[in-house]
Amino acid sequence: MGTPARGSTSMTRQHHPLHHDPTEANAHWRSADDRVMGGVSVGEIKPQIIENTACTCLSGRVSLDNRGGFIQMKWPFESPFDASAYTGVFLDAWGNEETYNVHLRTHQLWLPWQSFRHSFNTNPAWQRFYLPFDEFTPHKTQAKLNLSRLKTLAIVAIGRAFTAEVCIKQLGFYTD
Repeated sequence: MGTPARGSTSMTRQHHPLHHDPTEANAHWRSADDRVMGGVSVGEIKPQIIENTACTCLSGRVSLDNRGGFIQMKWPFESPFDASAYTGVFLDAWGNEETYNVHLRTHQLWLPWQSFRHSFNTNPAWQRFYLPFDEFTPHKTQAKLNLSRLKTLAIVAIGRAFTAEVCIKQLGFYTD
């Protein structure tokens, strides 16, 4: 489970943020939900100001009806992205005290439900999370995470019925 950064460990890390302009939430983020497979979950991506900070938020209702159960905002890479030089994903998140996932999809995954996943718990305060690649778990695949060809990075509300509200100020990759 992703935990907020503590102590001085973040001082030794190098951050490589993805370009992210929260005032243009739909400029790069793409939304997806379980309606593509008959579910009834509904989510939206929108720019917001939280605690005087511009951010991009995923909000909505996750429903398990009709075999559904997810909403997401995903960051597609324009061409396969090589993240093999990095240690993991970092993100600055604010949320409604729920658990969310970061999903990575690579060119080695063909089915839409396959991914590599890492969870993090939010609070209604800005927190920086460090999610090491070696802690991402494969979901519905036997493949090992190949960081040389990332297709998407997604923030996902999944797996149970709940109201989602998670906001991202910044995200990217880090090295120790």
